[in-house]
Amino acid sequence: MPDGLEHVQKALRELGKSLKSLPPNPLPKQVHKLRTAARRVEAIAAALPQVEEKESRRLVKSIEPLRKAAGSLRDMDVLAANLRKLSRDSSGDSVAHLIDHVRFVRAGSAQELRHELARKRKKAKHELEQFAHEAAAAWPSNGSAVHAAASRGARNGRRRNGINPAARHLAHELAEWPPLGEQNIHEFRVKLKELRYILQLDPKADAAFVAALGSVQRRIGDWHDWQQLAEIAHEFVGPGQDQPLLARIDETMHKKFVRALASANALRRLHLTSALPHVLGC
Repeated sequence: MPDGLEHVQKALRELGKSLKSLPPNPLPKQVHKLRTAARRVEAIAAALPQVEEKESRRLVKSIEPLRKAAGSLRDMDVLAANLRKLSRDSSGDSVAHLIDHVRFVRAGSAQELRHELARKRKKAKHELEQFAHEAAAAWPSNGSAVHAAASRGARNGRRRNGINPAARHLAHELAEWPPLGEQNIHEFRVKLKELRYILQLDPKADAAFVAALGSVQRRIGDWHDWQQLAEIAHEFVGPGQDQPLLARIDETMHKKFVRALASANALRRLHLTSALPHVLGC
């Protein structure tokens, strides 16, 4: 089996297993696995040139509600973990009250995920199986998704000159992104993640570049988690109640942002501009 196809089939299998085995009240690691698997499959489906576009749209439509529901639950798990870190050095009741609030919201998110699974799980599993079949039937025997044989021509305008246009378009979009700041760096991260998932299908992709994408993605995600926590803390901790706690959260959030911004700008400078043709194998 070609390497690229094996990566696709593995991603599809992992999501199918997560959907099948997810319990009514899943553990944080199970929620994270489902969310990550769904995002990876969505990125693959949107970029894969071998499968008809209508097949890809059906798959994405079937798993998107599940991914969003898992995302809401995952957000609460991350916030709870960060609050537990803060509780080690906190003497007041504010952290405990915030943890209670996050647990309450998580319970509602878990109920929403159960609801979506009851409605969408069977359909999503069917679409995963159908997509896997279509990918296997259409895959070039000696190529990858990104470097498929140019002689096969274009399908629905999704492939030109043997290079997956989705990867190339994303890389150029990231290279030409407006100056990064708090308002647009999270969306920048979403695009980074999509590009990384696509390039992971291609054994010829630059491994250092793929690793750099993952590193920057994690740094931005870490900042975003603390930003969400800061918003909730300022809403539920009244003025004068626990200013030291709010100051600690704000300080941590700022430090995370400075690190994320520096790593994102370094990625653009070192990889996405001068090295763009090389990292995409063009």
